[in-house]
Amino acid sequence: MSDPAQIPNRQNAGQDAGLLAVLDKVYKKLGEIVEEIVVLRVTTVVGTVIAQGAGDVDTNTTINIAPENQLVAHLAVNTALGDTNVIISKGFMEDATLAAIHKQAIADALTIRKESIEMLRSTVQMIAERLGG
Repeated sequence: MSDPAQIPNRQNAGQDAGLLAVLDKVYKKLGEIVEEIVVLRVTTVVGTVIAQGAGDVDTNTTINIAPENQLVAHLAVNTALGDTNVIISKGFMEDATLAAIHKQAIADALTIRKESIEMLRSTVQMIAERLGG
């Protein structure tokens, strides 16, 4: 039942253990997404980088940076705790173009995060409505 419009209301869902199992998985996944969206991370690196997990949906990206001649700017904001970490190498501070690239990456990440939160909100609302909640 991949089409949300086909999800029956709560009364009928009680008769379908398979559907309830799917809904449990959906709610669990939504919870995981909400936990991950709490922290916004933006990292811009110029130099030799090995990124592991960059294309994986369920994995945080691990970045290994070569030790010499590397430039990095990193921002991590925990919106639940109000904690912010900023790491900027001196070269990033001195290069207006690199600083602008990182600033734009942060703006893009904030836009994507806002859109993701709205999509999650709409999804949860739609599921609740289909289940009569």
